[in-house]
Amino acid sequence: MTHSTDADYELFVQWLSPGGRVAALTGDAGEQVTIAALRREVEVNGSRYCTIRTLAGRPVGMVKFFRIGPEAYEISGAIGEDGLWTKGFGAEGFGLLIEHLFADLGAHRLQFRVGSHNRGMLDMVIRLRFFMLEGILRDRQLVNGERHDLLVWAMLRNEYEALFVRGEWESRPPAGPESSETNPERQLVREMLTNYLRSGVQTSLTAYQPETVG
Repeated sequence: MTHSTDADYELFVQWLSPGGRVAALTGDAGEQVTIAALRREVEVNGSRYCTIRTLAGRPVGMVKFFRIGPEAYEISGAIGEDGLWTKGFGAEGFGLLIEHLFADLGAHRLQFRVGSHNRGMLDMVIRLRFFMLEGILRDRQLVNGERHDLLVWAMLRNEYEALFVRGEWESRPPAGPESSETNPERQLVREMLTNYLRSGVQTSLTAYQPETVG
């Protein structure tokens, strides 16, 4: 993975063009992507683009990250050729980016969003189980005239260290908030939300629960 060049930006525009298959998968369909727009993201929003290359140096994909808060980043990416979507380039590219953000930039939280229509990306994140599903934004994306949910996934530093630093593959990070909470106000809020969820109220996850799907 390398810093993106001017020639790489030209490829990104082709991959993310409204008519491209990659655009349909990433949810960028319908948005006019230009080199100038990508450069504005870099200059105005502080976004950073990196290019995923083969060992021979051929560009096959890209990843992007930008800061969304103190020690927090949002990441995204795409593999440009559909024949390479299941070859591991995307997983390796995201893995290198995750390591860079946590180990080199001191990140505390990473998040990314993926549309419910993006079967390839969902298959990867569900299979690897590195990220935790945090929520579902209903009907958030409009792709080719159809509305799709947008799923939000995230990884915290303690989860990264457990998985990638200490190698605790069998004992996964805890699925809920840490039990060592000492802030009374935060503890009260958590209890409120716990009771709310126990009441049986519908949430954005309801449509994906077994009794609804099956």
